[in-house]
Amino acid sequence: MPGAALRRFVAEHVRRPGGPLDNLLTTLPRGRDRGRCRVVVVLDTGLLPVRERMEAAQDLLADTEIPSINQFGSVAGQLWHRFAVWDMGSGIHVTQVVGTGMSVLRGTKQLRIAAPERVGIGVQLTGSGTFSHCGAEQVISMGELSLTDGTSTSDYSSTGIGGSKVVIFDYDQLALPVETVRRAAPRLKSSPLYGVVTAHIAALGEAGDIEPGPAGIMLASATVQLIRALITTAAADPRQREALHDSLYLRIAAYVEQHLGDPSLNADQIARAHNISVRHLYNIWSASGTTLSQWIIGARLEGARADLARLGRSISIAAVARRWGFASPAHFARRFRNAYGISPRDWQQAH
Repeated sequence: MPGAALRRFVAEHVRRPGGPLDNLLTTLPRGRDRGRCRVVVVLDTGLLPVRERMEAAQDLLADTEIPSINQFGSVAGQLWHRFAVWDMGSGIHVTQVVGTGMSVLRGTKQLRIAAPERVGIGVQLTGSGTFSHCGAEQVISMGELSLTDGTSTSDYSSTGIGGSKVVIFDYDQLALPVETVRRAAPRLKSSPLYGVVTAHIAALGEAGDIEPGPAGIMLASATVQLIRALITTAAADPRQREALHDSLYLRIAAYVEQHLGDPSLNADQIARAHNISVRHLYNIWSASGTTLSQWIIGARLEGARADLARLGRSISIAAVARRWGFASPAHFARRFRNAYGISPRDWQQAH
């Protein structure tokens, strides 16, 4: 999620409601919402007395299947961390950590204790960190990815206020050899899917509830497919052609979402961007149960409706229409009323 898009994401999902560093909070649901929310905050040390914070964080991370040496830093004399987890099912989970600095070391001693065959791929949401893994030293800046092989040593450290989100799952689901992951780890930016996967991981858990069932299963599968395609292309693995084919629909959908604000977006442009014919594009999209043009209109309307409710009267109807790629406010108003049975202005005023 490069540039402005990531900055908007952070502005909407990371806030400081009550004070300086102790109150750096993310808009994640509390533990009491565990039964109906996707993301559960398992520990917020900012709610504890200062003297208990580091011990609580150490205890939480000590109770894992992946041994590590964890240290927690402070900024301007303040120390605070929040840990959240989302179990996506199918053996996949997402962890999010935000707060003051921390380091996580997995050396040879920790590997001898346990070296689970797992993969972790994360996006740096805020701040930056240094990462030593698979023979490479990297600086992971805001909006960048890191890939971790659970069977190899690693050393991550951040010293300022920061946050990251990581997807973790078993090698069995990835269906790739360990050597491929290790080869890809320092070369992720060489993949054409880098931006798509970054945006996908950053958005996981942020769009509301997903009830158990087909939608959640499909999301978990799509996440693994995208990550597999990222790794195979970064590693120049012979399986990359297969992985790219399997993830084509997902990549097209991500491209369309990123260009919804372009009023000239059309099938020719989308097909060219993915080196396929328009006919092949339509064939791929037919599996979604709707036409491409209907999907684009629907996505634009949903985005506009959310903006009108979120921003209220601070933004004009015309500005919202332009933001979401509608040729004119009148055209937008007609589409909006047909879809929702209410005018954009009445919807805006009701919120």
